[in-house]
Amino acid sequence: MYEEQKIHKIYDETASMIVDLSLRHRISHHEMHFLLNLLDQAVVKGRCPELMEALKKWAPDRLDPESNEIIKATLLALDMQNREALKDSARLIEDLTRQG
Repeated sequence: MYEEQKIHKIYDETASMIVDLSLRHRISHHEMHFLLNLLDQAVVKGRCPELMEALKKWAPDRLDPESNEIIKATLLALDMQNREALKDSARLIEDLTRQG
């Protein structure tokens, strides 16, 4: 039970931070929705492990601006309910991060 409470607390704190960033205009409304959906998919539903691994490898400061924009646009347009789209996006991110 302790582990479940810990995960719930981390989830709540992360969601609050994402909303706060949006309210402070540090991230866009679309970015906020993406991050909240990603958090929900990863933590609550345990989905998209491939995408999570690809995102861990993405270091925006090591990629050219065009690659970063492609990744960002891909993520913001992503349908989190579409398993194939999640896998395709993960492959795209991995390909771009390898090239960078």
